[in-house]
Amino acid sequence: MRLDINSKYCITSDERQFIVNQKGISGEKSEKPGEETLRPIGYFGTLNSCLKFLVNKQIRDSDCRSFMEVVSLVKSLHDEIDQLCNFDTSKEMENG
Repeated sequence: MRLDINSKYCITSDERQFIVNQKGISGEKSEKPGEETLRPIGYFGTLNSCLKFLVNKQIRDSDCRSFMEVVSLVKSLHDEIDQLCNFDTSKEMENG
């Protein structure tokens, strides 16, 4: 399985886990320059855990300076996930 979340991240899986990957492009010195690369940044037992991790990571990596900016970012991320999944994640995220 491969779910492209946005231009920076995708989720892949194997028979036991879901893997959050950061997308990149291989350098000129690699065997296949310019090809997409995936760097695993987290391993999870459920898809819901992956999505929570991505929301929290993007909050931590943001330059938000106020609570309202964080709220706006979280809403934006939830909207992005909703579009990918075509369902409302807000209740699912609240229930953990």
